[in-house]
Amino acid sequence: MANLATTKKITKLLIKHLRILAGAMVISIVFSLILFQKIFNAGLLNTLIMTFIQLELFLWLGIRFFRSIDPESAGFRRKTIVRFLLFYLTVLLIACLLFLLTYLYHFTKSGYSYAEFFPSLLNSELQTFVAAILIGFGIGALFFFYTQWTDAIKRMQKLKEEKLIFQYETLKTQVNPHFLFNSLNTLSSLVNTNAGLSEKFIQKLSAVYRYVLEHQDKDLVTLSSEMQFVKDFFYLQKIRDGEKIELKVDFSEMNNIQIMPVSIQMLVENAIKHNVATRAEPLHITIHFEGMDKLVVRNDLRQRMQLSSSSKIGLKNLNERCKLILKREIEVQETRDEFIVRVPLKLTKAI
Repeated sequence: MANLATTKKITKLLIKHLRILAGAMVISIVFSLILFQKIFNAGLLNTLIMTFIQLELFLWLGIRFFRSIDPESAGFRRKTIVRFLLFYLTVLLIACLLFLLTYLYHFTKSGYSYAEFFPSLLNSELQTFVAAILIGFGIGALFFFYTQWTDAIKRMQKLKEEKLIFQYETLKTQVNPHFLFNSLNTLSSLVNTNAGLSEKFIQKLSAVYRYVLEHQDKDLVTLSSEMQFVKDFFYLQKIRDGEKIELKVDFSEMNNIQIMPVSIQMLVENAIKHNVATRAEPLHITIHFEGMDKLVVRNDLRQRMQLSSSSKIGLKNLNERCKLILKREIEVQETRDEFIVRVPLKLTKAI
């Protein structure tokens, strides 16, 4: 499987560069027709090489200039125009440098005196270069700008779709008959036996639903708020399962760290739902930092023989959202005794 994935990646990369080469050939031929009124000329190969290098630069630099622009952010048009101008000037300067280095190389090989370098450059090459720059960069920059614009829109559309799936799955997970049935059953028994505890149970249940509804539209929340939600959720589970489950949070919450909403709770719930837990062998769940940019959720691995039906989209959806929002992926590791998930965090400036 790994070899197949590597082969596909190499093939995709090769096709990408072949397309760039094909584009460079088309542009070089257009240059020849416009400047020399014929396809083949003495400088065609040099033009092809220079054009290919410039198109590669367009792709490499363009991704870095435009990747982070959010089409829905404030001042999107202004930011795009400013970055486009900076992008254009950067590529133009690099192209000029490449041209001068190439011309210097050929001039040195010809054996002429360096005193003739600038007069020769101005008389024989500069006009052709300027014309090629104006035509090629004009076409190339507009084309690349269009592709990056559409790519940004596609990424945002994908993010919206993932967010809708996340919202649906989150609400479906929390507000489902099984969850309500267990919660109401527990509450019913508490009302008759412990009125004080039943009141606290209602408060925690209300806090769980309120958190889901308030944060379902957010991309990131503070780690402190997420962990309070996890503790409220686990409190409800603990009332029902008692000594069968144990949660250890091995850190103090920090407000200058952000995380995907409902991510840790989902992992805790999955651990409880998919593993056997008894009083003799309780299920241990531990949450701790790995460095300052990852939060680790690990639990004992004792899988149930028969699991209730599940969409199995939780981890995949969380991973897709992390890739889109944080540009990173979750890490899933399964050992003989443990199931471990590492969730990326975002550090923010401390207030």
